[in-house]
Amino acid sequence: MSGSAFDLDGFMSQPADAGTTSIAPIPEGEYLAIIDDVKPRVVNTKNGEAMALDVFCLLQDEALKKTLGRETLTVKAGFFLAMNGSKLDMSAGKTTRLNRLPEALGQTDAGWTPGKLKGAGPVKVKVSQRVDGDVIYNDIKSFGKAK
Repeated sequence: MSGSAFDLDGFMSQPADAGTTSIAPIPEGEYLAIIDDVKPRVVNTKNGEAMALDVFCLLQDEALKKTLGRETLTVKAGFFLAMNGSKLDMSAGKTTRLNRLPEALGQTDAGWTPGKLKGAGPVKVKVSQRVDGDVIYNDIKSFGKAK
């Protein structure tokens, strides 16, 4: 920001109102959702590197958005992936939890790729809660066909 009128030193010493770092969790239950984004990642495990896929879903429940005071309700599902070299292994008994998602979306054509999930839906998601100390996190426990 060369030539900017922004005062970096002033910013670092400017007091800010303390906020809260928590938000009201989404109640456990089943919701309709649209898949907003899909992001692969490498995970370091005790057995070496593993591939994972994070699927971010936007819940389609206007009443719940209003109740929780949020414009969007995003919940993530994380999947460990079975790999065959550098290729995703979706054969019988492999990556079974992720296999349920394209089935629920009707994406059962040959040549399916994880990128086809982005923007897909609606899909039924079962949202669960996970407690870590005094913080409640939401996760997607399962996927099913929207009715």
